[in-house]
Amino acid sequence: MTANEKSYIQTPEVEVKDTVGAGDSFTAAMITEYAKGKPLKELHQKAVELSAFVCTQNGAMPDYNQK
Repeated sequence: MTANEKSYIQTPEVEVKDTVGAGDSFTAAMITEYAKGKPLKELHQKAVELSAFVCTQNGAMPDYNQK
């Protein structure tokens, strides 16, 4: 959410193996994409996709190259 915009994105349905690291990866993606100057909806989408991917892996630090 910004002063002028809100973003609502439905969470993708995934087969959850482990939720450890999902929140951290979401936050990291949001901050990284924000620092790149991406629009809210785009950075939110990236964060949702990354955290969903993390949930499909075991452990907090999966191999991101497979994404």
